[in-house]
Amino acid sequence: MTVQRCKRVVSQALSTLRRNIRTTGDPLGLRRPYWMNWSKGVSLSKTGETLLLTGRMYQMLPYVVAATKMIKSLEPLLGVPGGTALIQAGARLAGEPVLRWKARSNRVLAQRTTRILRGITAALEAAGIRPAYLYDAEPYSGVLLHDLGLEEDFLAHGRKLCSLLKARNITRIITVDPHTANVLKTVYPACFPDFNVQVTHYLEELNAGNVGVPANPGDYPKEMVLHDSCVMVRELGILDQTRKQCAQLGIRLLEPENSGVNTACCGGPIEYAFSSLSDQVSRVRIEELNAICPTVLVACPICLINLGKHRAEPASNVYDIGELLYAAHVRKGA
Repeated sequence: MTVQRCKRVVSQALSTLRRNIRTTGDPLGLRRPYWMNWSKGVSLSKTGETLLLTGRMYQMLPYVVAATKMIKSLEPLLGVPGGTALIQAGARLAGEPVLRWKARSNRVLAQRTTRILRGITAALEAAGIRPAYLYDAEPYSGVLLHDLGLEEDFLAHGRKLCSLLKARNITRIITVDPHTANVLKTVYPACFPDFNVQVTHYLEELNAGNVGVPANPGDYPKEMVLHDSCVMVRELGILDQTRKQCAQLGIRLLEPENSGVNTACCGGPIEYAFSSLSDQVSRVRIEELNAICPTVLVACPICLINLGKHRAEPASNVYDIGELLYAAHVRKGA
């Protein structure tokens, strides 16, 4: 890709993201609350000082995959690489009804993300933690705006989130993905003086007590190789908590050469503009992991989608810890 074309692609991607969040508050530009579908049948209160904030990250995955496929098929006409699908997925390109219809066709991924969030919620409940959930009013964290350097838009979006939390009397937030956790824990306090909220990741909460129970026999392999999220271990310092939780679930973890704070990237951070390079990075990483074990464990939606896109290759399977928690705390009791 030429420098000029690269600049044009990045500019298009950033302007689309900015427009989506300004008009709908959602990075995909979707108006109907797709992010609360997982909570059907889960009885969480709408009020309380402790809030479960998903950040919509797991819920976006079926739509991101659907948009990526659509845009890649249109690349010759659009003149842009498919990687821009992450933030060009809204109504401007395909129309919200079309995108929703395409996303529904990926029922397997939608079911998996639902299990992940329900598993996390059930594990928290087993630990005696029942946070509130805002359902259709749940806000997006704005992490993409910050990561892509759209500071004015991030500040405007963040002020709205701060006002919402203050109006709801929220004093504590439990997050489910490392990117949302990091932006709320490290960026918000620096940018918003009135952000007086304690932020934790669910693995930190579960690590505080011995709440793990053995997963059902046959649900998942009992030996997996762990891929550490860059943000999880380097920014949040969540390393031992992941390993302790897996041990409590009866999972024997194998460590690749590049693990812990020296973990290798999944390719996700450059997907929005350099899809081919992202594919190369994720392929190198999954091959490194599969050389140790065919079953890979992650704790991040971006890692799940980037490493998981190679799972169709022989003997490659990628799971999220939330799926193990679902087997242990939900399916076991079913």
